[in-house]
Amino acid sequence: MTRTGTTRRGCTTAKCAAGLLAGFALLATTAAVRAAPESDDPRLLITLPDEVRQTFLEHMRTHMTTLDQVLQLVGSGCVKEAGVLARKEMAIGQGLGIGRHMPAEFREMGFAFHRAADDFARVTQTVADPPDAAGWKSLMTGIAAITTQCAGCHGAYRVR
Repeated sequence: MTRTGTTRRGCTTAKCAAGLLAGFALLATTAAVRAAPESDDPRLLITLPDEVRQTFLEHMRTHMTTLDQVLQLVGSGCVKEAGVLARKEMAIGQGLGIGRHMPAEFREMGFAFHRAADDFARVTQTVADPPDAAGWKSLMTGIAAITTQCAGCHGAYRVR
């Protein structure tokens, strides 16, 4: 970050903040969507102790917010910063010990998510600045690997 609030890649604090605000607005809008009644929900139910469930759900919301911030940073051209954030908030090593309460299949999906985030972070360090066509393809492939894990887990499981 320079004294003028601009990173070496031309990402101003205001530019990145505007992207983040747009992402938060999207999250607030989608939070109003209601889930199907439990009787119609075919996903596997994982019953957790209340404090573990609360911690788990907070952790999942943090992942969602971080993913949105990563997307905003990439869209703003702040690719390296997106990788740093993905590694800090979503990669392996951020665990809170919640996995021990989960089925083995769920844990493996979680590990796959964390590995995908770490892989994406590695890609951000190798693409050209600014990214060329091959770099953008690598970035989008990395993001898709993360969101594939999100969709798979959310499509297969629910917690109570």
